[in-house]
Amino acid sequence: MVLSQQISVSLSIIALCGLIGAGVAVGSGVGMMSMAALDAEQKQQQAVAAHSPLEKVVVSRGFAASGSQQ
Repeated sequence: MVLSQQISVSLSIIALCGLIGAGVAVGSGVGMMSMAALDAEQKQQQAVAAHSPLEKVVVSRGFAASGSQQ
């Protein structure tokens, strides 16, 4: 009887650790989602100037053309 009680207690502790781990994972995921939403909101609030017509916009043509000069 004592052996089955020890096994039951051991399994209960293992299950409790699994539940705690799942709670930590969910909590950190919620934290990351809220931080991402806050960052996106802050980026939207910042004013960004558009390119003027006089600026030359350099477009990358890929790796093979990276050595050529414009």
